Amino acid sequence: MLLPPMESFIPEDYRLRKLNRVLDLSFIHESVKDRYCQDNGRPSIDPEVVIRLFLLQAMEGIRSVRELMREVQVNLGYRWFIGYSLEEKLPDHSTLSKALDRFGDEVFNNLFERSIAQCKASGLIEGRVLHVDATTIRADLNGDKVGKVDSPDPDARYGHFPDGKNRPGYKQHVIVDERSRVVVGMVVTPADRYEGKQVEDLVDEATARLGKPPAVVCGDTAYGSGHNRAALEDQGVRLISPPKPITFVKGDNYTVEDFQYDEKEDEFICPAGARLRRETGKAGRPDQRRYGASRRVCRVCSLKGRCTTSSCRHIKVGENHGALVRLRADSKTESFKRLYRMRAPTVEGVFAEEKQWHGLRRAWRRGLSNMRIQCLLVAAVINFKRLTTLSLLRNALNIASINTFWRFLIDHINNLGKNSNNCHLIANNMA
Repeated sequence: MLLPPMESFIPEDYRLRKLNRVLDLSFIHESVKDRYCQDNGRPSIDPEVVIRLFLLQAMEGIRSVRELMREVQVNLGYRWFIGYSLEEKLPDHSTLSKALDRFGDEVFNNLFERSIAQCKASGLIEGRVLHVDATTIRADLNGDKVGKVDSPDPDARYGHFPDGKNRPGYKQHVIVDERSRVVVGMVVTPADRYEGKQVEDLVDEATARLGKPPAVVCGDTAYGSGHNRAALEDQGVRLISPPKPITFVKGDNYTVEDFQYDEKEDEFICPAGARLRRETGKAGRPDQRRYGASRRVCRVCSLKGRCTTSSCRHIKVGENHGALVRLRADSKTESFKRLYRMRAPTVEGVFAEEKQWHGLRRAWRRGLSNMRIQCLLVAAVINFKRLTTLSLLRNALNIASINTFWRFLIDHINNLGKNSNNCHLIANNMA
């Protein structure tokens, strides 16, 4: 039986055809050549086919390699995407799994980096405002095996999930461009790692890839520490993250915010004007500092009864308290609040897209390296989708310049409403 070319069966607006238009896998053979024996063994599957199959799994959110190959067997579009004709025998699922072990996560990291580079080259990434956040991913593991010597997934750890329960899993930490929602950096850890400690690595990664540091980095309250504020200040980056609420210490009525901090002298000034000097070696933790007033001064202070029930007042703060004071002051400004309002629809929207459409609710395979591969694949797919959308819109509107495109889009939406924040959000979502 004679059939028309397979190309003729694939609609122009098919999602995998759109992806294929922006996909450049020319680097793959060079990246993996040292992982194959060049003069011995059986003929191997083309490495580009392997990458296309795993991209297909991420694009379609298919749960396992076995299921993936069953779908490719019967789906004409999937066969077209990997370059196999109807009569060609498909690779076995076990061969794919072995190829994954052979490649490791470095090859997939190259794919992710190239997705960012393509988005940058197209002008899609602005890079001025970036958003950081983390999401938990359920591990393929029973809870009674977490952390055990015989655990089939030795890297998974208990983490707190959105429904309030603790489950074994991992965390994907990302940094996302506000304008385009392109993922420009990523770290993957076990689920028990605190996300607030990842911001420096994420900003450094994004800066290296974009060629310059952002002006602003936004995150939720997990990132609102004096340490993070100080670290980003050193790079000239403004941190937009609500600082944690000030807690009361039992027996003390005034909070630390009622005391003025003299950063130059490294001393606090109490409401009565007395100075609390740093007491070395008494903080209790290496990242804390303890300050105390003189007992002689506190004994005769008229505010003593309203201040503390102890013989003299003490304060414990972090080592970057001055930066935290500046963060608290900044959090009360209108520009801080306006920038923070864009956090949730930007970065949490990316997480929703990854989990709803691309299978990131649960780990496909076990182990930190495999979890990283899955996250890199999904993030690369997200970026290629942004690039595809940009290409289609620019072609449809016949707009050559990306900056002209953004001005056109924002001006067009502004004609529909007067709320500039909502208009900017709509533009982001359209892109």
